[in-house]
Amino acid sequence: MTATARIEMRVSPDIKIEAERAAALLGMKSLTEFITQAVHEKAQKVIQAQERLTLSNEIFDQFYAACQADTKPSEQLRSLAEKVDKQGFK
Repeated sequence: MTATARIEMRVSPDIKIEAERAAALLGMKSLTEFITQAVHEKAQKVIQAQERLTLSNEIFDQFYAACQADTKPSEQLRSLAEKVDKQGFK
């Protein structure tokens, strides 16, 4: 992939030295390569944590059973749904 977007930032000299050292230890060609990989990995973790829901087997089983239960909406829920419909929410 060809890099075409630019990110500019300032960091303390200590952070720059530390990042350069880490890049060298990993055998990377440049500090840019190290920072790009680090940002990409962190961004993926953050996105995954925000977009994915992880449940234990026990909790999932309870959730699944609740979804499969043949229950009808309560009168209170029906009343609230009617109010929402009248207000024009979709």
